[in-house]
Amino acid sequence: MSFYDGLGSSGDPFASVNEYGGVDFSAMNKGVTPVFFTVPVPDPAATEAAGAPRFREEEQVRILVAGDMLNQMVSPVTEELKQRFSEQYERWRANKKDRHIDGTPLTAWPLLTPVQVKEFEALNIFSVEQLAAVADSNINRLNDGRVWRTKAEAFLAVSKDSAVATKYAAENERLRGDMDAMKGLMEEMQAQIEKLNTDAAKPARRQG
Repeated sequence: MSFYDGLGSSGDPFASVNEYGGVDFSAMNKGVTPVFFTVPVPDPAATEAAGAPRFREEEQVRILVAGDMLNQMVSPVTEELKQRFSEQYERWRANKKDRHIDGTPLTAWPLLTPVQVKEFEALNIFSVEQLAAVADSNINRLNDGRVWRTKAEAFLAVSKDSAVATKYAAENERLRGDMDAMKGLMEEMQAQIEKLNTDAAKPARRQG
């Protein structure tokens, strides 16, 4: 059984049923610390629609086991994990700052170090798009601001071209699939027509 098997089942050997019929994870959770966080993950559908890289925030959790530095599993936050670590999850949700970022988060841009990301975020710049749009009146407030603004503009230009090419490739692939399906249908219809013609050409059996 894996670490996550049976999290929502009262049949789990490490969980028991409480007086209200719910699952009691107290025994399973002994020595286990969940660390919740969010990470930007690519959003293919939004990227294709926008013609530029788009990301969405995904909730994840790192499971830390006391005394075991090698056993640190990371998983997207599922309903089962929310149930198992309900108190920790609700406390994290209440304290974390929800911030929706449109575009490519700076944390997903490999050119920046974590320190540089923090410096930009301190100036309310959270995405590559925002960095590329910094006005001349504010650019000198950034360390090497003009350099980084130019790099951001170049990155977005290249990414947009790549996304457009990917979009066209996907559309061509869909069209090719539709054409293949239509070709198969036409071949099937042609075969049926030929069979009907063959059957019609056969001489009728004489009645004995």
